[in-house]
Amino acid sequence: MEYVIYAAYGSNLLKERLLAYIIGESFRGITKKHTGCPDKTEPVSLGWKRIPYRVYFGGYSGLWDGGVAFLSTEIEPNTEYHAVVRLWKMKREQYECVKSQEGESYAKEIKLGTLDRLEILTFTSEKKLNYNPPSKLYLDVLKEGLKETTGWTDKEIDKYWEKFLK
Repeated sequence: MEYVIYAAYGSNLLKERLLAYIIGESFRGITKKHTGCPDKTEPVSLGWKRIPYRVYFGGYSGLWDGGVAFLSTEIEPNTEYHAVVRLWKMKREQYECVKSQEGESYAKEIKLGTLDRLEILTFTSEKKLNYNPPSKLYLDVLKEGLKETTGWTDKEIDKYWEKFLK
């Protein structure tokens, strides 16, 4: 059984959101019902870290009614803009299943090194999309996910996301 570590940076920072993909349900009635993964085993959160890629908002999601989070595909030199990711240990098949449910917009895989001899992976858009701000609903889910992930205060969370909303 092969495991990987999925580095989530958007709505999948929030455990409840990620589980909707794995179990196969809608998220709070906002998203359509996901197909789910054959293996429903809950992933294990291994904490969080910063990675040298920048979050940006682009594309358009009709479900969220606005832009959604992506990572730049180029190394971000300014540490102020390094993305926070939540590290989810899961079976490789689950990772691939979540990635496929995210859709074609998230076709580019980025390898972020290893942790405990497990590959750390994430995915984003193949090409940089035009900026499109997120809806309040989506941003609220991101804030909730970051709070669950880091335990930061609301002020720290607002400061983190605001720098990417330009």
